[in-house]
This record gives sequence, C-alpha cells and structure tokens, in this order.
Amino acid sequence: MIDHAKALNEAIKNSEEYKDYQNALAEVTGNNELYSAMNSFRRRNYDLQSYDDGINRYQEINSLGLEYEQVLRHPVVNRFLVAEQILSRKMTQMYEEIADGLELDYSYME
Repeated sequence: MIDHAKALNEAIKNSEEYKDYQNALAEVTGNNELYSAMNSFRRRNYDLQSYDDGINRYQEINSLGLEYEQVLRHPVVNRFLVAEQILSRKMTQMYEEIADGLELDYSYME
C-alpha cells in the first residue's frame, strides 16, 4: 500500500496542476512585499471562513476583499490564488476517491 502512495505522490508532483502551483508560488515569492500582503489576506480570509458559529460572514469577507483589492488584482497574486484553488480542489477529489467505500468506526467520538 505504501508503494501505491509513493506512486500517487509522484503523479501529483508531475501533474500540470502541481507544476502550475509551484511556478506561481515561485513567482509570487520573488516579491517579498507582495507575498507578505497576499499571505496576510489569506490568513485573515481563512480565519473568517473557519468560524463555525452559524453566522454568515459574507459582509466581513466582502470587506476583506475590498481592503486587499490592490493585492488581489495583481496578476502574480491572482495566478497563484487560482493555481492554489485548482490544486486544492483536485486534492480534495483525490482524498474523496481514496476514502470512498472505506468504513471506519468513529463511534468513540460521540
């Protein structure tokens, strides 16, 4: 089973999605100020979207987008964020396929 995981890891590393992500990351990290601003946005956006208290945070997320509008409009940042989103979706799809049909006992968590 570990050999299959290693093969999957190599397939991911050789995928266009991962290569695009790595290229975009290299490009954005070449500008420290831009990279720092982008990461500040990402951190705050993640925090806002991670709250699970039943409150709709649309206005806060919208305001955050407006606050970081100049950063988000930068082509290098945009390219990275799109590449990150595409890779993340593919990884989620892979995790779902790996877990499909597996039955694990989580009753101890109740």
